[in-house]
Amino acid sequence: MNKNKQAVVYALSAILLWSTVATAFKKSLELVSAFDLLLLSCLCSVVALGGVIFFKDLSFRALKISREEGLSCFTGALLNPVSYYLVLFYSYDLLPAQIAQPLNYTWPLMLVLLSMPLLKKKPAPVDGAALLICFAGIVLISSGGRSGDLGDLSRPGIFLALFSSILWALYWLMGKRYKGRQEVRLFWNFLLALPVLLVIKPFLSPGFPDLSLKIVLWTGWVGFFEMGITFVFWGLALQKASHPAVISHLVYLSPFLSLFWISLILRESIQMSTVAGLGVIIFGILFREFLSGRGKSA
Repeated sequence: MNKNKQAVVYALSAILLWSTVATAFKKSLELVSAFDLLLLSCLCSVVALGGVIFFKDLSFRALKISREEGLSCFTGALLNPVSYYLVLFYSYDLLPAQIAQPLNYTWPLMLVLLSMPLLKKKPAPVDGAALLICFAGIVLISSGGRSGDLGDLSRPGIFLALFSSILWALYWLMGKRYKGRQEVRLFWNFLLALPVLLVIKPFLSPGFPDLSLKIVLWTGWVGFFEMGITFVFWGLALQKASHPAVISHLVYLSPFLSLFWISLILRESIQMSTVAGLGVIIFGILFREFLSGRGKSA
């Protein structure tokens, strides 16, 4: 098997696992609070990433980082997982999975918008057009197909789902400055987040849940796959691919696969407005990528 085929296998494995996590979020939130889901899944992520790093290096020496890197990882931990996942889980607690998932998926557009002031990139006409297209998709999803009417959907939930995409884009931009291995960075992010979460737990979620097998399995799934080894699979795919374009567009399969699991396991009746709105958002993102790519090659 050549390297590009290996890259596709790793990428599809990551995408398949990522497509299940919206369902895992909702199943977990039926059993524990949003805060406890974050705490338990964060702990599982530390175990998963530590195991992966040890398996690859047969020692924990790769975990050694400088003081400067440690400070960067701690700052990153406050953003992800503490802020990002807490906001994301609260949005899933307030919304149907089929609404929260595609709204959170606007992060690639938020990444473009935030890179303008933070990386001093000048906006282009295509950026404005893509924003309008994605905004139309957001309105379609949020209104359930009824223009200007949110129906029974939680307005705070919609705000939180969109805000989570901003937080993730900020974390991604911050990560561009980190020169070490990404799985090591993620390990320290989640490890350093644990004491922070334990300090604020009495204020947001007093007490500890009685751990049942269901709680361990669902929160473990979130920690191992959403926050853990799936990032490693995606990183391996990028390393194997001769060019990022070999796998980059495969990631857009994930939200549509996610709707399948949401329908099958959560028994949510998927609205056509959700599918159409998600399609519009992804079209807006791809529209910008395509025209920006043509502009660079011209």
